[in-house]
Amino acid sequence: MESSPIVIEERLRSGRLVALLLSVCVATVFVPRRRRRFPASRAKTALSVLVVAVVAVLASRIVARVVQTSDGRRFEVVYGPGGMIRQSFDATDIEHAQATSLTLLRTGGWGYRGSLALLRRAAVVTRSGDALRLDLSRGRRFAITVDDPTSFAEALNS
Repeated sequence: MESSPIVIEERLRSGRLVALLLSVCVATVFVPRRRRRFPASRAKTALSVLVVAVVAVLASRIVARVVQTSDGRRFEVVYGPGGMIRQSFDATDIEHAQATSLTLLRTGGWGYRGSLALLRRAAVVTRSGDALRLDLSRGRRFAITVDDPTSFAEALNS
């Protein structure tokens, strides 16, 4: 399989998000519990810590990139070490790309927000500030916080 040349690539700044998630794990394990009405079992606590830790690992390695293919340019978001999860938008799906600004308040906080399938809008938010907005086919919209959204938009619109 031949590899596609990468036009532009950026690892998202997600340090604060990862620190928050890991501190939740530490607090869950080490902070003494007071008497509760409905005590959680050890298995539920362990499962919760495991889920939060996996999300922290995935969030620590988010990469956005534009890849040149034989059909045009494609935008990819790669999550986790080794690209465990990929989200890809082909050139035929992208109607327009532009730079915008996102706030945590407007998007609902850190993380992956929304659903392209159900809500027709989604965003990957690792911080407030500059973001790339993709207007996709079928009235869908995707946004992701990146340091230089103008370069991504130019690469995708050309």
